[in-house]
Amino acid sequence: MTVYSQHANRGKSQILATYQSADGVVSKTVTSLGDARLAAPIVDALSRISAFATVPVGVHDRRERRGRACPHQHLAALTDAAVRAALLTGAHSLWYE
Repeated sequence: MTVYSQHANRGKSQILATYQSADGVVSKTVTSLGDARLAAPIVDALSRISAFATVPVGVHDRRERRGRACPHQHLAALTDAAVRAALLTGAHSLWYE
């Protein structure tokens, strides 16, 4: 999961993305804004998207002792625009129909 935050730097407000990588915890600047008031709603939206995208991957389907993980194909749609149309076909889950 990526955590987003804002940080004042040189008169601007930076939006930072912090996440766990193979090298440890990484924090990178996503963008900078001249007005700190504009950064807050962007940070909130990015954090919500990250949280909503992460939660289904961590939930296991225990009905009828199947023990399968929930679908994770929807995560590709966050980074690959070409995959997004496939979410509407119903092949992944009822979440998208």
